[in-house]
Amino acid sequence: MEVRYFADIRPLAGTIEEERTSVPPTVNDLLAVLSAEKGPAFENRVFPGGKLSDTMIILVNGRNILHLNGVLTPLNPDDVVAVFPMVAGG
Repeated sequence: MEVRYFADIRPLAGTIEEERTSVPPTVNDLLAVLSAEKGPAFENRVFPGGKLSDTMIILVNGRNILHLNGVLTPLNPDDVVAVFPMVAGG
């Protein structure tokens, strides 16, 4: 599974993207693992209190998890997960 990070999440993750050989069963599980690995700054921005921040967008294979099963969306080894913040501008 590939995980890609965007905008201000990249420095918190310490990378632009990474290949994960161990695939957690759901997006929620992935975010918990990433929070434990990446540290408190990542966790506070992306997954505070074990819940997806309402300022974050997670895509699995280009589809927003809000249109799938939310954080309970299942993951597979060939998935591409994108983690990025909501942005505004004009």
